[in-house]
Amino acid sequence: MNEQINREESVHGKQWGELHGGYFSDPAIAQPFVERAKELLMESRTGVVVDLGGGTGFLLSQLAEQGPCGDLALVNLDGSDVQLASAREAGIKCVRALVADFRRSDVGPEDKRFLFMMRSVLHYFGETGLLPVLFHIHRQARKGEIFIHQTASFEDKRDAACLNALYRHMHSDKWYPTVSELKSSMTKAGWRVTDISPAPTLLLTSDDLARRYALGRDDTMRIRNVMAQEFGGQANAFGVLPNGFWAKLHYRIYTCVAD
Repeated sequence: MNEQINREESVHGKQWGELHGGYFSDPAIAQPFVERAKELLMESRTGVVVDLGGGTGFLLSQLAEQGPCGDLALVNLDGSDVQLASAREAGIKCVRALVADFRRSDVGPEDKRFLFMMRSVLHYFGETGLLPVLFHIHRQARKGEIFIHQTASFEDKRDAACLNALYRHMHSDKWYPTVSELKSSMTKAGWRVTDISPAPTLLLTSDDLARRYALGRDDTMRIRNVMAQEFGGQANAFGVLPNGFWAKLHYRIYTCVAD
């Protein structure tokens, strides 16, 4: 994951909010996630909310503005110094650590009840890294604590295969599961999935992807042509443009409880 963070550092910080049409800084797009988090907080006796891979702290800022936070400790955990600098400017408490190896004690008092949240992070761990990181988060949780995450996942295996092929062509190890694969991994790691709800789809353009992954014009057209040959007919996941391509990430919000 460190390599992925370093590769994308050029779009971290204030630029992050502009990426992908402002998807990750748009209150309306974040609203389904924030509303679900608010519901869970009202139902529980949470003392600490930690956003795993929380970047600029945007979600916590939204939750602080709208949620029943009171005396809650809101903590942003991320491995990017640039992202954390932006979060601190916004007044968010930050912990510099990686999701794969943080400790509960890094974040807050052991005796407090935690709610773990995450948006668009699990794909960074790749196919082989997904289950280990889910186990790791579970080891930091206490029985009955909640983990809510918004993750790109697909009902159709062909759509998942299409996005995974696209990222391989961009020399990225990111990996997107099907809904059934993700549910199975969550269960194996000790998480009971209690709810799955839709979240706004993210439209990826080749221009934004080229900026994010340092792709040249030749790279973009090569990827476009190879993907068109293999996946050109999948309108739900990938499409060709005259000078590039587009793809879609279909997000869902998973509410999980530690068994």
